[in-house]
Amino acid sequence: MTNRFDTLAQQWDSKPQRVESAMKFVDYIKSNINRDIASFNILDYGSGSGLVSFGFAEDVSSITGLDYSIGMVDRYNQKAKILEFNHLNAKQHNINEEDLEHNQYDLVVTNMTMHHIKDISNFIKILKNSLTKGGSLYISDLITEDGKFHSKGNDGVEHLGFDEETLYEEFIKYGFKNIEFKILQTIKKEQGNYPIFVISGVSV
Repeated sequence: MTNRFDTLAQQWDSKPQRVESAMKFVDYIKSNINRDIASFNILDYGSGSGLVSFGFAEDVSSITGLDYSIGMVDRYNQKAKILEFNHLNAKQHNINEEDLEHNQYDLVVTNMTMHHIKDISNFIKILKNSLTKGGSLYISDLITEDGKFHSKGNDGVEHLGFDEETLYEEFIKYGFKNIEFKILQTIKKEQGNYPIFVISGVSV
């Protein structure tokens, strides 16, 4: 089934604000994680065209991108081939219906994806289980908003952002340690200013 992200895939990287926002997320993770990441296997969930993945491409051992949109998956792999990043690979995945292999990744990142996921508790649980011991999860998404962030409507949007308390509770429930929450940036649009958070935790 084709969705709007399949249609948008080829032009996804053309908005400078979108690229800049992804790079702020990448830079924050690199500055915040207290481990040498050279040997890391990373999962980028909701990887889209690979903006976050490619920000890590020269620093880690391997990156797996997973996305529901086959158009985005194809675009990601096309870029990886052009850049000769043979350690990057994207596949289609539906986390509402499919699990992930356990104890596979040293770092799991997901950027502006969770508001499209209906059951966020199950989402966090599945991502947590995919981490190795000592692995870290970083989620970046919208603080609760007024419903106008997506200027072309909320088709496919399951949540109008999130609040800090709810996310803390989910991270605690699934046994994360060293939980940190902060406002990473604000995306400015004609219809308003929208704070973007990042929450992280370590699997033990």
